[in-house]
Amino acid sequence: MKGVWLGIETTTATGGVAVMKNGVLLAEECFPIRATHSEKVLPGVSRLLKQADVGHEEIDGIAVSSGPGSYTGLRIGIATAHGLSAGWGVGAIGVETLRVLAVSVSADCPVLSCISARNNEVYAAIYENSSFEAGEIVPPGVYIASAIEKSLSGLDEVIAVGSGKNVISFPERVRISDPLWDTPRPSVVAILGSWKAESCGFDEHPAPVYLRGFNEKADSNVP
Repeated sequence: MKGVWLGIETTTATGGVAVMKNGVLLAEECFPIRATHSEKVLPGVSRLLKQADVGHEEIDGIAVSSGPGSYTGLRIGIATAHGLSAGWGVGAIGVETLRVLAVSVSADCPVLSCISARNNEVYAAIYENSSFEAGEIVPPGVYIASAIEKSLSGLDEVIAVGSGKNVISFPERVRISDPLWDTPRPSVVAILGSWKAESCGFDEHPAPVYLRGFNEKADSNVP
């Protein structure tokens, strides 16, 4: 990770912002109240920049968690990132929340990243490992829990991370990550955004990743 990056995470009940410099965390703050993301993000950014002794002109990029997650939270986070990007004249990039969760754990084996949805459903993906470049064994989607359970049967070793762990029944060979990592961290958003931007460049406009259309049912099978 090179330069100074701002990370914004608003996809879950606990949002937050972080400032990273050359891979070192300068400051991070979380907001444990879903209803007040819109009131917390910008003041949080101002506090963190002051705490880190970083001026907005020093920011090299803005990374925002793009979902899946709360519809309202996604819109708030992406709108904030876009506004700051335009106002400060720096690039912004969206990073998938499921990938953020996977990168949070250190694993050479496959990683199941899952977020609780509703009605025994999960937003989930299975990646080859925790690298930000890892390939997808099961692509991001919204699945019923039993479909994910079936997909695990052909894997020798897996580590699971995310709030969706609570609705999935796991075989013994699946390792469960520390609950600390079940909530996406804005610092990891910043790191992943910087890696992605170095590889692919900035987004013209970060876009939300919903994975589910209006009244769309979850998949009962994985691809």
